[in-house]
Amino acid sequence: MLTVAHVFGVDPGIVDTGCVAMLFRPAHRTLLVEHSVIAGDDAQQVSDWIRGAGCPGPKWTFIEKYEPRLKLDSDQRMVQAEANLRHALADAKFLSNRGVKRVIPQSLMEVFGCWSWPTVTHHQDLRSAARIALLGMAKDPRLNAIMADVVRDHLEGRPWRVAHG
Repeated sequence: MLTVAHVFGVDPGIVDTGCVAMLFRPAHRTLLVEHSVIAGDDAQQVSDWIRGAGCPGPKWTFIEKYEPRLKLDSDQRMVQAEANLRHALADAKFLSNRGVKRVIPQSLMEVFGCWSWPTVTHHQDLRSAARIALLGMAKDPRLNAIMADVVRDHLEGRPWRVAHG
């Protein structure tokens, strides 16, 4: 079992890129949630923010995969932004957001303190970044175990202490 896990979620965007970090300490039943909004699609700034997070233990980074839809100019910019992120964060996992709202609903995000944010973004980028991080956790067996502990404790009336940094 992991004693600490640092999970990052990134929602890339042309206007804003939302970045969320969640530091889990299961033995203490605590979760620290931090965020950053990066103007535009600056992959190096995203990488610097993640690498600069002084965290003990392993890191997992999940990034929302861009899926071109309308063949607009913004599609090309987003494809390039994703390529830049893949280069800057080679160990990150890119996940589709299709169906993510059914898998990671508002009620679950509220348990993890990831629904409401003090910072306003162009397209709820922080909420999307948190949602993709939680989706990544659900897909990883070790992280899913932590996620299950948080939810189980919440349902049993023993919620984890969630702090925002």
